Amino acid sequence: MIIKEIKLDCFRSYKFLETPINKGISLFYGDNGSGKSSIIESVYFALTGKSFRTNDTNNLIQKNKNQTQTLIVFDGGSSVKITKKRDNRTQISQNRGEKTTNFTKLVRKHPNCLIENKEFFFTTSNPEQKRSFLNKTLFYVEQTGSVLINEVKKITSQRAACLKNKDYNQIKYWDEKLIEIEPKIYTLNTNLCNKINNYLQHSDLVKSFEEKNPWINELNIQYDPGYDGFSNYSDVLSKNFEKDCMFKRTTEGPHRRSFNILLNDKDASETLSRGQQKIISIILHLIQREIIIEHTKLTPILLMDDISSELDKENANLMLKYLIDNSVQTIMTSIDFS
Repeated sequence: MIIKEIKLDCFRSYKFLETPINKGISLFYGDNGSGKSSIIESVYFALTGKSFRTNDTNNLIQKNKNQTQTLIVFDGGSSVKITKKRDNRTQISQNRGEKTTNFTKLVRKHPNCLIENKEFFFTTSNPEQKRSFLNKTLFYVEQTGSVLINEVKKITSQRAACLKNKDYNQIKYWDEKLIEIEPKIYTLNTNLCNKINNYLQHSDLVKSFEEKNPWINELNIQYDPGYDGFSNYSDVLSKNFEKDCMFKRTTEGPHRRSFNILLNDKDASETLSRGQQKIISIILHLIQREIIIEHTKLTPILLMDDISSELDKENANLMLKYLIDNSVQTIMTSIDFS
């Protein structure tokens, strides 16, 4: 679904903003601190109920105001309005005032792919950021994925409580739960990584960057299960028991899963420039978008914050050509127009 218009009320530095959005690329440019990233943030907030810049959505409300509202109007006439009152839960209104508190359904109905500073360099991102990328993609690829991921969080939380309280009798129960669920998490994530690698090898997206960046042909991602994958996970839990007791948490396991980006089987960050690493991140997010389309038949909007940073002009032009040729609705920010 194509976004047609954005309206903001008391959002960050904007007392009020009303701006049309193009079906293709909409570029907001200006100096640092001019409020351009807040536009990207407002769209992300309206589609997810979250911010990628702060964990406290009260910070989105303009100073000395009690609430903020973001309205997204789509090309078919439907709309989503998000209202956040200070120290209250965020509320969703759709179309003619129909209310729902289910952000999961909203996210599933209106997917987006966000590329911002923390995610520009997957080669040096921490495991949590990479795990978030895997989790978001699995959300659209496999219905059971989110259920399993939430179950892992619950199990590790309960196990951590037992370690903290020295309730060692209960730990065996949670160990068994972890050992039971780990192969399912492993299979889901390895299949996803294999799918991404298949896109890296065969997609038209990657081919559009190949001539300028031939090294892409040697690129692949490798799933990291969060422990020594050559060991039986039950043995890992046994081996780490004393360490887990000391740290009062499960130090290795599926809750620590991630992925590595390899070039000729070596860490890509060791040989590639930051500009090349940024290309990898852009390509991975565009692959994520193509995977979502493949599995949902929906067309995610692409949100790109500070796109001009460390990306050379030739690769920027290749990216823009891909977006234009594939009719990708994109909202991006940059310091300058060029």
